Amino acid sequence: MPEEQWEFAGFLDRLIADFCDGVILVVLAFVAYFIVDHSILGHPGGFFDQHRPLSTADIFAWAWVLWNFTYLVGTTGQSWGRKVVGLKVVSTEGSPIGFWRSLGRNLFAAFISAPILYLGFLCVIWDDEKQAWHDKVFQTYVMRRISR
Repeated sequence: MPEEQWEFAGFLDRLIADFCDGVILVVLAFVAYFIVDHSILGHPGGFFDQHRPLSTADIFAWAWVLWNFTYLVGTTGQSWGRKVVGLKVVSTEGSPIGFWRSLGRNLFAAFISAPILYLGFLCVIWDDEKQAWHDKVFQTYVMRRISR
C-alpha cells in the first residue's frame, strides 16, 4: 500500500472545506432547534429570527464549533469538512497542532485575517506555501491529500 502524499492546499480547497463545515453546522443546529427549542420547549419564531432568545441550538452550535474546529483540528488536523475534502492542518514539522494552538489560530483567523477585506485568507492565493496570515503566525500549513 503506497504512503499518503500531501501538497499545500489552495484557496478553493480550503473554501470548499469551510463550506462543508458550514453546511454541517447549519443542519445540526437546525435539527437541535427544531427538536429541542421548537418542539419540546415551544419557542415561537423561526430558526433565523434574530430577536429570539439564546436557544439550545445556539449553545449546541457554539459547542460544535469549538469541538470541530479546535479539538478535532488540534488533535487530528481535520474538521469534518476538511476530512470530506481531504485536507489536514499540520504544524511546520508535520504534526498535529494541539488544542490551544488550534484555538489561537481560529481566533486569530476570525479577528485578524477576516475583517481587513479578507486579505488574510486571500493571501493563500499568491503565497508560495499557500499560507493565510493565521497560518504564518501559528506556523501551520493546510495540506491536501494527493494519494493514498
